[in-house]
Amino acid sequence: MSSPGEFELIARLTAGLEARPDVALGAGDDAALLRLGSEWLLAATVDAQVEGIHFVRGVATPKDIGHKALAVNLSDLAAMGAEPLWALVSLLLPADVSAAYLERVYGGMRALARDYGVAIVGGNIAATSGPLTLDVTALGRVERGVAVTRAGGRVGDMLLAVGTLGAAASGLLALVGDSDPAKQAQLAPDMLDNVRTALVAPTPLVATGRALALTGGIGAMLDVSDGLAADLAHLCAASGTGAVLDVAHIPVARAAAAVARAYGRDPLALALYGGEDYALLCAVRPAGLAAALEAARAGGDEAQVIGELTAPAEGLRLRQPDGRLEPLEPRGWDHLRTLGC
Repeated sequence: MSSPGEFELIARLTAGLEARPDVALGAGDDAALLRLGSEWLLAATVDAQVEGIHFVRGVATPKDIGHKALAVNLSDLAAMGAEPLWALVSLLLPADVSAAYLERVYGGMRALARDYGVAIVGGNIAATSGPLTLDVTALGRVERGVAVTRAGGRVGDMLLAVGTLGAAASGLLALVGDSDPAKQAQLAPDMLDNVRTALVAPTPLVATGRALALTGGIGAMLDVSDGLAADLAHLCAASGTGAVLDVAHIPVARAAAAVARAYGRDPLALALYGGEDYALLCAVRPAGLAAALEAARAGGDEAQVIGELTAPAEGLRLRQPDGRLEPLEPRGWDHLRTLGC
């Protein structure tokens, strides 16, 4: 498709959708929130993993493919502060995928589901002439008043990044885009292993997302799946703000920096625009910053203040170490457009 882009198309298709009184939050966030007639809201999300787009069979093992298909959905629930509970799995199968291969895919999903207390409760199987596709729906719950959306940020909120950025894009570069043995030889084995794991088997920050929401000081939150710049733009659009990011504080993964050196790329660009990191980006009330930092670090996750929300007229900007302010282009991964970074 030449136009529109992914998010313009989503907005076009979901505009004017009929709702019901029990829909607390519909399309447009990391998950929908549905009223159950109790103190709990049902959080529901769906995401597809398509061969050649989200994974490459020669790079990702069957276990990795199953792991990632569930992990990206759990990351969406984490961004709402929700506790994941159930999942359904729809498989679109080309003729060259064997039952034994699929058993290993399911092994990866089942292992991750077990780790997070998720029950896989059903799904569907269909044949396809196209690529192998796994489409997972994940369901969870979150208390009324605890759920965090993208729309609650305010001017003056601090921007907190939980996790590191750029490793998945570095894995895509080094293992898929340019798997030059001479360049790979410049990388320590653990660096190459780190970026491969980030690309094929990300860790969803479920416990930390829930702990952050429970502090009561998080105004808005989302997971960084499309790239920091693009996802910051989504948060600002929903919250009606601008933002400034401090270049010196953006948490570029050590392995991403190593790959960038070996491949002659800008590590900051990989962190800003690469995507697939599944870190969390939060808008935190200044009075709640200490509690948010403690919640993140208690879970063993790296947390860093990387900027603040500003007036909407100021747009998105980068603050260089010398204090200069530069425009930040809100681009990143878009399934319907080509990314260059």
